[in-house]
Amino acid sequence: MTQFHWPGFDSLTKLSAEETAELAARVADLTKAGLPLASGLRAMADELSGRRTRRVLHALADRLDAGEDLASAMESQGRRLPLCLRGIVLAGLRGGRLAEALEQYADLRRSRLELRRRLWLSLAYPYFLLVVMALMAVVARFFIIVQFEKIYEDFDTELPAITVLVINISLPLAWIMVALVAVFATIPLLLAVSPGIRWLWPMLYKIPMIGPLLRWGNLSQFSRLMALLLEQQVPLPDALRLTAAGLHDPNLARGCRRVAEDVERGQPLYESMDRRRQFPAGMIPLVEWGQRTPALPDAFRATAEMFEGRILSQGSLLEAVMLPLMLMLIGIFVGFLVVALFLPTIRLICCL
Repeated sequence: MTQFHWPGFDSLTKLSAEETAELAARVADLTKAGLPLASGLRAMADELSGRRTRRVLHALADRLDAGEDLASAMESQGRRLPLCLRGIVLAGLRGGRLAEALEQYADLRRSRLELRRRLWLSLAYPYFLLVVMALMAVVARFFIIVQFEKIYEDFDTELPAITVLVINISLPLAWIMVALVAVFATIPLLLAVSPGIRWLWPMLYKIPMIGPLLRWGNLSQFSRLMALLLEQQVPLPDALRLTAAGLHDPNLARGCRRVAEDVERGQPLYESMDRRRQFPAGMIPLVEWGQRTPALPDAFRATAEMFEGRILSQGSLLEAVMLPLMLMLIGIFVGFLVVALFLPTIRLICCL
């Protein structure tokens, strides 16, 4: 019988990105200092507060005490540790550069977390303003417009077209705003509990201004992981598969696995990537240059820097355009509402 596995459960047992980066950095420090890994990992576990991290570290230390090497001990942890990290450890052990490989992996994880933090900060304030607009639309409809509507009905007042328009669209507008708030709040949760949903990422990429940020972030992660693995002399097909295992976007991961199959059949990397819609045309010339030189790790680092530069510039543009736009919309909404609701009152006063 096949055992059921839902990818969303992995987040309950797998180390987070912060915990993984900390583990890699600590193991690198122990390796460079020439200290025993088992006792060092136990000491590290005593310093940390996370239960999952302590459990993993003690399990690794027990395996190391039993005579296993670090790669086998990490392999025994299964989904608790990223497959990419296990591949980097194995490559570092084979090449005798374990500390260097783990330091680079920890730096990659931390830079990725910082990039993600900046992205979420860029989106947090526009989302907060969207919530404010939704609250204003709900309050206006159910607490203000309803009262004015009753007053005008009691006075049998002939309403101007702008007031009729506001009364008619206020209810649909309130529900639309609430739906937008709910959708944008649900997307991160949906990605966390169901990371394997393939159709979701292409839809997210189509969101104006936000979609390109998400896509470039995933492509930057792909490029950084490829550069790190190739620098550790991991064979190209294996590097592609390990990178696929470390990506958030399942479509991009699928493209990596397809490219790995093409490379194993003898097709050049850049030609295979050029045929996959997951990889933008702008990165293909750099990959081609890297494969012909050969300087493929440098080429992937260059593509990562290219995408990260786009993220920073797009994030700045988002802050410069989105925030004033949202504030302007709130001002227009409030002004339009006040004029529409008080215009009949002014007419009544003038007629008295």
